[in-house]
Amino acid sequence: MTALPAAPPRERGDAERLRQRLAQDLQSGRWQPGEKLPTERGLGEQYGMARNTVRRALDALAAEGLIERHVGRGTFRTGAAGPAMAAASPAAALDALPGTESFGPAEVVECRLAFEPELVALAVSRASPADLARMEECLRRADAAADLPEFEHWDGALHDAIAVATHNGAALALSRSLARVRLQAEWGALKARGATPARRAALQRQHRAIIAALRQRDRGAARRAMREHILYVQAYMFGEEEGG
Repeated sequence: MTALPAAPPRERGDAERLRQRLAQDLQSGRWQPGEKLPTERGLGEQYGMARNTVRRALDALAAEGLIERHVGRGTFRTGAAGPAMAAASPAAALDALPGTESFGPAEVVECRLAFEPELVALAVSRASPADLARMEECLRRADAAADLPEFEHWDGALHDAIAVATHNGAALALSRSLARVRLQAEWGALKARGATPARRAALQRQHRAIIAALRQRDRGAARRAMREHILYVQAYMFGEEEGG
């Protein structure tokens, strides 16, 4: 008697059903292009599936180009046309991009690491005495801040003053666009990790080094000081500091 072929494991069937449901949700606009999807655990709870089943379904969707997965950052919906998005006109591609408010803090800090050292280097040759005085005022206000929200406000104001000092409208617009992420609750929760006297003192030392380099018109020192500052912020916000 010929043996019947073994039935596929239930998990594989569940993963395929979940893939189909998620694909339908993606194509119906439940998540917009560039929007972050829930975690594997969150999707499992929403759809009543085990986490390994969710992972298999997401892997299949990534292979189809419907989503993108980034270690440490999460899962994001691709552009409305999936892989074909690359063939769209530049104007159409720009229209499909999400606003910076939808980006996560980790993405924004990575972008700042690439952008702000060059921003401050540009400010070195253009900062006026009034620009430098504004930076010093932000520094003093941050020193006197009574709590984290006030300190964070003047921290952001200092970085904005540096962008203003470039006297470049495009650079200022980009800087302020990235700064909008500070309004997110997630940013506040991560930044609260720095709400210790030692970390605030370290941030202020770094800010002073940046301003000193600007006053000395030392482009290399300003670039290095800003890079070291953002690397420090990245380390404590995302748990990458050595020794905790």
